[in-house]
Amino acid sequence: MAGTRRSARTDRLEKSWVTSGEVARALNMTDAAIRRWAREGLLEAIKTPGGQYRFRREALSNLMKSRQPKGARKTSTARSTR
Repeated sequence: MAGTRRSARTDRLEKSWVTSGEVARALNMTDAAIRRWAREGLLEAIKTPGGQYRFRREALSNLMKSRQPKGARKTSTARSTR
């Protein structure tokens, strides 16, 4: 059985794209919601010839950064005094 030899370029390209399931897990969302975002253009994606979505890892990283709160949110922990 002959193994398939992959180029370093192919490996590098595949690592720069993630599946809708990986995006969904990273964002704690459903796979269906991520696919809907792709259809609506809310998240940069390509559609493979097989009909699956692939997302740029960089776009996911940017989205995750934008969803994080700006700075630490301070909550009031003051106790009432009697």
